[in-house]
Amino acid sequence: MTTEFASDLATVHARLSAARADLTEAVASLSDPDLARARRGGWTVRRVLEHVISSEWLYSRLMAHLRATTAQGDIPSCDPTSVREALAMLDASRQAILSAADGVDEDGFYRMQTAGHEEFSVLSLLENTALHDGEHAAQVREILAAT
Repeated sequence: MTTEFASDLATVHARLSAARADLTEAVASLSDPDLARARRGGWTVRRVLEHVISSEWLYSRLMAHLRATTAQGDIPSCDPTSVREALAMLDASRQAILSAADGVDEDGFYRMQTAGHEEFSVLSLLENTALHDGEHAAQVREILAAT
């Protein structure tokens, strides 16, 4: 394992943890009725969370494909009916993506591969996941501030 790989792996895991902690903090502060809140012309908080959860499950499947491994189980429901359920679903989807990345070697971590009309690596999927959490944590806070 090169120093660069070890550093990049540690950095992306730290970013994943920080971004998920930020999203979890935003969600944990909600009440169940808050899930139905939306800005005019925008998604409800529930829909934002459904999107984050389902996207992460899809990223875990794509990562398994890139690594030529088998994804574990079917994608579960991603439509939370309570804050508690949303937090559990966020935990499950995060475990799925971490499991899909577990044990990746250096070549597999950096190798760019085509999927559809896009090109990804394990690194880029993990970075996108962290950025996605941050984007939607801010969106949840904006919805709450605007309604």
